[in-house]
Amino acid sequence: MRNPLLASVTLLAALFTGMAAAQAPQQPPQQALTQEAISDAQLEKLASAMDEVRSISGKYSGPYQQAEDTQEAQQIQQQAHQEMVAAVSRAGFSIDEYNAIVQRLQTDAQLRRRLNNLTGA
Repeated sequence: MRNPLLASVTLLAALFTGMAAAQAPQQPPQQALTQEAISDAQLEKLASAMDEVRSISGKYSGPYQQAEDTQEAQQIQQQAHQEMVAAVSRAGFSIDEYNAIVQRLQTDAQLRRRLNNLTGA
């Protein structure tokens, strides 16, 4: 069974990557975060950002699904994206840093266990 927290994070990473690609040239994630140790403090901030992002996603999911046209759906998506970016920034991460850690969580079982232990998941 997949960890719901990780599934939400994966979805957000895909959303950020897709939106970033539409807005600017694709840049590789920061290599430093994929290679260096990630502190418990960073993981706690990440968990907090993920919770806020998940809440924002839930807030806009219904209106997005009920949008009457593409333009309205895009406006809703843009508003959700802006709020998610702000949440990640408030946690102290750039989108690239956030995505780099998320990508690492997908492949690093030990890091996922640490996150789960810190969050009680």
